[in-house]
Amino acid sequence: MTVAAALSLAALTGCATQEGAPSAAPPATSSSAPSADGSASAGEAVVTIRGFAYEVPASVKPGAMVTVTNADSAPHTLTAKDKGGFDVEIPGGATASFRAPDVPGEYGIICSFHPQMTGTLVVK
Repeated sequence: MTVAAALSLAALTGCATQEGAPSAAPPATSSSAPSADGSASAGEAVVTIRGFAYEVPASVKPGAMVTVTNADSAPHTLTAKDKGGFDVEIPGGATASFRAPDVPGEYGIICSFHPQMTGTLVVK
């Protein structure tokens, strides 16, 4: 038992750098930073619902995964008004995802619970 404890201690101290400080992992990087045109890179986009209003990116790529975060306590939907075929319900304080339409264009959006909430999702 003493030998096992000594080996464990030696293994732990072997992870330290020469100065005696533990080695640090490299910093994490993110590939979802907005691009110069305001759209998200890597085929991802984020829509935030806050204060009974949509905060949409300047545009999303066709077929991109769109994450919708509801910062309100009330439930909302992000529903295509006429075309597009998307209709996602997001409970208060929750997050949901859907795939953007494959066809570029401007898609009117509305909350089916709160019809005063409208906006436009630009796919390009």
